[in-house]
Amino acid sequence: MKVAIIGANHAGLATTRQLLQSKKDVEITLIDRRKQVGYISGGTPLLLGNKIRTYKEFFYSDLDEIKENVAHFYESSEVIGIDFKEKKILLKDQLHKKSTLKYDKLVLATGSRQQRLGIENSELAGIQLLKDLDDALFLNQKLDNLSVKNIAIIGGGYLGVEVAEALSLRNKNVRLFEIQPEILNSHYDKSFSEIAQQHLAEHGIELHLDEEVTRFEGSGGKVTAVVTTQGYYRADIVVLATGFIPNTDLGRFHLDHYTNGAYLVDKQQRTSDPDVYAVGDCATFYSCATEDQRSDFSVANALRSGYIAAQSILEKPLPATGSVTISAIKIFDLNLFSTGITIKSAHLYNIEAEYVESSKVTLLSTLGKKDEIKLRIIYHKKDRRILGGQICAHSDLTEMILRLALAIQNKMTIDDLKYSRTFFYPYFTYLSDPLIDLAKTSDSKKEHN
Repeated sequence: MKVAIIGANHAGLATTRQLLQSKKDVEITLIDRRKQVGYISGGTPLLLGNKIRTYKEFFYSDLDEIKENVAHFYESSEVIGIDFKEKKILLKDQLHKKSTLKYDKLVLATGSRQQRLGIENSELAGIQLLKDLDDALFLNQKLDNLSVKNIAIIGGGYLGVEVAEALSLRNKNVRLFEIQPEILNSHYDKSFSEIAQQHLAEHGIELHLDEEVTRFEGSGGKVTAVVTTQGYYRADIVVLATGFIPNTDLGRFHLDHYTNGAYLVDKQQRTSDPDVYAVGDCATFYSCATEDQRSDFSVANALRSGYIAAQSILEKPLPATGSVTISAIKIFDLNLFSTGITIKSAHLYNIEAEYVESSKVTLLSTLGKKDEIKLRIIYHKKDRRILGGQICAHSDLTEMILRLALAIQNKMTIDDLKYSRTFFYPYFTYLSDPLIDLAKTSDSKKEHN
């Protein structure tokens, strides 16, 4: 069986890895338009903040092994067309030489691209995207120039916030512009966003919220200022962190699409063409929280979808029941975690949702350290199924958000959570489990309803 995978990114490599590990008779062709593949983009803020010695630390360690074991590996090669009926891929390499490849099964792992603002003077030099390794290296080099002092970051999502922190560590004057009233608004409700905003401000980052960038100004072909609905701000460099959209041009006229352009897939990652799979950022996933299709631009979703697609291609389909979004961000010494949906997004999906929330000081007895932990659990008002959760703390509470994500995926109710078993050992856990304690407070809302 000939399997062609377009995109050697997180999702494409995950699919390749699983197919190779199966030891089945599969002839794999891996194609990518970039010269350097396998870069883990989560390392970009660390690189920009001088927290790592070299970007080379952020490449998949098994990349050479994958290249050696696939039948064909095409770098710096662009797919310029797909004949879905005849199952043929038309390629163009860096020398513009064209070739045709046949496939039995096709995996589209074409990822996403950054959105541009499309406003006046967007073509000026110094307005920087930050999607690929080349973007990161180019910006990193510019930051070494002592004359570069004022940085404007457009977009208050995860990327914008992480880059804001990184550039402040390079002793730059950083302004962060967000068109919405709060930052991180896709993953956190207002009270959590406000904590993050306060923390950024305390570390010298100037926030411009509910403020739209309307144009750029420049001199000599280079950006010199950002103009918004509320003011004029000098800028030596502008970093665009305005979100992502799926790369789905190759299947635009053949495959079914979601509202944002992502390929619609079933729970086995199959598109509307049974011989074509889509994984990662370019595809949807089935959300256990909203019980419908959604998009998730995350590494975790890319790895998961690649694994599922490979198993389906090998005719070992998994009993997939859907997934749930999980995300986190570290802002200086503050950690925020999120899973499922927010109260705001529940309203957008017309889901009747309730939430319970607490902020308390918990003593970690073995460390003699106090940490104020803010928790929120979101659940369905009628069936009390858990829909989402948010956590803010200085401690690493990864385990806690993973428990909530598994609860959503397994359709647990908030009542199931409050009766769940836990354990205590002073080296590892809290004397009283914060999640279970919070779940118990939902009783009063149940009685009220």
